[in-house]
Amino acid sequence: MGAVKKLKKPYVHSRHLVDLEVIEETSTIHNPDGSSFTVEPGDVLSVNEFGEKNLVPKNHLLHYFEVGKLEDTSFYEEMAKGYEEMAKINSGISKESEYLESESEFTIAKFVTGKNHL
Repeated sequence: MGAVKKLKKPYVHSRHLVDLEVIEETSTIHNPDGSSFTVEPGDVLSVNEFGEKNLVPKNHLLHYFEVGKLEDTSFYEEMAKGYEEMAKINSGISKESEYLESESEFTIAKFVTGKNHL
């Protein structure tokens, strides 16, 4: 494959995250599905997460938007953080429930013993 220059940041197009590469010399591009095509210097390719490369017409480049740096956190780290946040919420709900339950038992005991002076 000929020399290509990968642009530094990822880009997004139609809800797909891609890398853009600028071709520096004439070459043939081969895709994982067996298809191939020839590119010329200055052509721009979009490369998706499956390694599939597509030629991007110059008038379509304005539809690609640069994406800022993506966080290096994994899915599992995000899930763990979510579970920690839910644990705090559930703990607060549990404490409120215990308080309300003890108040209701106290009120019922006052009614049963006749010590309710309303």
